[in-house]
Amino acid sequence: MQANAERISEDSLARGEARINRVVWVSRFMAAGLTAVVVAFFVLIEADQPWQYVGFPLLAALPLLYGIVSARHVRLRQVDMLRRYQAQLVMRMLELEEMASHDELTQLYNRRHFYERFQEMLARARAGKQSLALVMLDIDGLKKINDEYGHSVGDIMIANLAKVIAKHTRTNDVPARLGGDEFAILIPDTDKRGALALAQRLWGELEQKPMYEHEGLEVMLSVSIGVSGYPWGGEDVDEMTHWADSDMYANKVSRGLPRTPVPAQEQALQDDDGLGDFDRV
Repeated sequence: MQANAERISEDSLARGEARINRVVWVSRFMAAGLTAVVVAFFVLIEADQPWQYVGFPLLAALPLLYGIVSARHVRLRQVDMLRRYQAQLVMRMLELEEMASHDELTQLYNRRHFYERFQEMLARARAGKQSLALVMLDIDGLKKINDEYGHSVGDIMIANLAKVIAKHTRTNDVPARLGGDEFAILIPDTDKRGALALAQRLWGELEQKPMYEHEGLEVMLSVSIGVSGYPWGGEDVDEMTHWADSDMYANKVSRGLPRTPVPAQEQALQDDDGLGDFDRV
């Protein structure tokens, strides 16, 4: 989108400058022609001394020169204003694209953009015979968190989880929020082992770091994670999504999740039951 916006801006700017140049040159020729007619008239009708044949054209040349300089100045100002307008237009287009492709709360990609990129990256992986990993995450007990602490706390925890996800992804990965409590990450050139390693890093940080802290209250957040990938976990978008979702559900069931949100102090006293156990992923 950025490249398209820049190309549109350059093409529009070139056309705008060409129109301004045409107007300026037409104005110059018209001014020069009108001046020549007026000078010729005065020379033929009024001139009776030799110096007048030189003086009249010189006197006429002064306003003509002024007009040429003024037209040049006006052209430069118009081009400058056009360039500023084009720059503002490009910035606005980029802002709109940012709004259209990103989730407002988390600043991760949204569902629409994620699946657009999914199709593109899968096609590229097929053509280049490369791997593509899909990691799906689901927050455990988000409704209970909202009921227990309020939706504002739930939003803070979602935003903080998004920061953790962004921290552990590369620039060419595609992290996204697919829904209220569902996230996904596309990881190009990555096999199953790499996808599981990312899941382990995410689990490890969430075990150590509360996603909400306020006045001594610390609330931990746990997530269920499922992985799939091309070609080892599906041949198309639907298959990869299905297997990652099934894997995520199996992980959620196997860990025997608590019925209510667990404060950090209590979480530290509980045994891990499945986190980091990739045989259950």
